[in-house]
Amino acid sequence: MSVAVQKYLEENKINGTNVYAIPMKKFKSLDITQWKYNRPPNLERIPEIHSWMKQFNRMDGVLSLAYIPGDGLVCFEGNHRRLALEGLEISVLVDILWDATHEIITHEFKRLNKSICVPEIYLVESETSLRGEIEKSVSDFRKKFSKMESNSGRPQRPNYNRDKFTDEIMRLHKELNITIPELMTKIYNANEIYKTKDRSKLNEKITSKCENSGLWLFAWSTTINSSDL
Repeated sequence: MSVAVQKYLEENKINGTNVYAIPMKKFKSLDITQWKYNRPPNLERIPEIHSWMKQFNRMDGVLSLAYIPGDGLVCFEGNHRRLALEGLEISVLVDILWDATHEIITHEFKRLNKSICVPEIYLVESETSLRGEIEKSVSDFRKKFSKMESNSGRPQRPNYNRDKFTDEIMRLHKELNITIPELMTKIYNANEIYKTKDRSKLNEKITSKCENSGLWLFAWSTTINSSDL
């Protein structure tokens, strides 16, 4: 149970709340893992976040943690900041849900992210194996077409966004009822077929980007039509 951890952190508790201001030395002593339903962190962001926190000697916001009986402390919101704390000596604000279930954490996660686009596989209790296959497929796709990836939540053709592409795979997987490897084969085959499509409605900029990158999937539309697979 969480009693021992609560007692350990009692002196750091902000009165009347479940928010704790924890010195770095004590924070490092806590065994905190990433919540299993979170998407993998983007490791490229961590050095930039670390540099900012080091420059201003503080961490913005609060880390959202939960204590799950049998699992211990997990971080379900703020993992990039948590990982970027390595090597710093600053106090850390954390908000802890004690003795929580995955259902309670999911509800709080959705509340915190209600205005942010989060891929469906991280908002529903997908099978771990399915989520892993999708994450691997998206990672491979991003490596292959890295020049066409956009950080915007509304990427312009012919670019794509990691999270929206993740949702595309989840949607197509449901519509076609096929395995993720089979789906990715169809997606790559469709990309080859798109190269031969009529380009008369594409402007020169889009055509040039597609020719240079080899990615044609999103030249005509920001979504993939299942009938083309």
